[in-house]
Amino acid sequence: MKYIYLLVCSLLFITGVKGQTISGPAGYKVVSLGDNGIGDYTSSLILLHEAYNGTLLPFNNAMGTITAYRGNTAAYQRVGIANVNTSSAFGSNLGSLQSYSGDLPWKLKTCIYNGKKYMALEVPYAHSYHNWGFQFAGWTNSSAENMKVVSYMVKGVPINQDVISDIQDFDANITETNNVKDMNLFGNLNIGTDVTVPGYQLQVKGKIRSQEIKVEMDNWPDYVFEPSHEKLSLTELESFIKTNKHLPEIPSVNAVVKDGINLGDMNAKLLKKIEELTLYVIELKHEVDDLKKENKLK
Repeated sequence: MKYIYLLVCSLLFITGVKGQTISGPAGYKVVSLGDNGIGDYTSSLILLHEAYNGTLLPFNNAMGTITAYRGNTAAYQRVGIANVNTSSAFGSNLGSLQSYSGDLPWKLKTCIYNGKKYMALEVPYAHSYHNWGFQFAGWTNSSAENMKVVSYMVKGVPINQDVISDIQDFDANITETNNVKDMNLFGNLNIGTDVTVPGYQLQVKGKIRSQEIKVEMDNWPDYVFEPSHEKLSLTELESFIKTNKHLPEIPSVNAVVKDGINLGDMNAKLLKKIEELTLYVIELKHEVDDLKKENKLK
């Protein structure tokens, strides 16, 4: 009998566990924000939560995913997904953003709305708006407005200036770390810029520091030392330099300012000039040796 009693109690316990609803931390929400309230040709912000602006704040945050969609049988498709991670408390604002978009990128902003400062998310602009509106799922708290769509421009003309102002970029100040064995990226990568130039898989706006860079080349100017290679005479070279103010095959300063340089190609060209210079030196040495012999004969 005791065994049966324990078995029944165990079954009741298991049944009770299965029937529980596990709630998340205070502030976990699934929110339908609606659309921009106007339609096409509209620039909008999503107010995430109140931000620190000189007065100490309670805990404000937005950690979750915002989605935006457009598309039906009469409207082309737009997809936007933003993973936000922002918080404002005590005397600071923190934030980072990962976004996915079929057009322009999402951006973190700050703004003043009805006299209060907010952490905000700029919706990627396109002529056609996200007709399915915006959805948020995640953890968010705010001591003022929370997950509110506010439009500030229609067809290039500012609107709602009486309630929204001082829209500024927010520089992300949270570090993301990926601790993995390998990381594979398929596609083009931009660092420090969102301007894509066709034909380049990696674009960096800024300086690069590395211990070693290996450039693979299909062609290398060893042909300079072949007997069939023809180079300019020193007289021809001097004339070219006086006229053009740079070496043959080496781009001018104007060309470099406009188009930059190809590292591998430039190294090959510089090596070619060094090899040709070496040949010039060897030829001059032969001439000097011949002159010495002539002087000895005299």
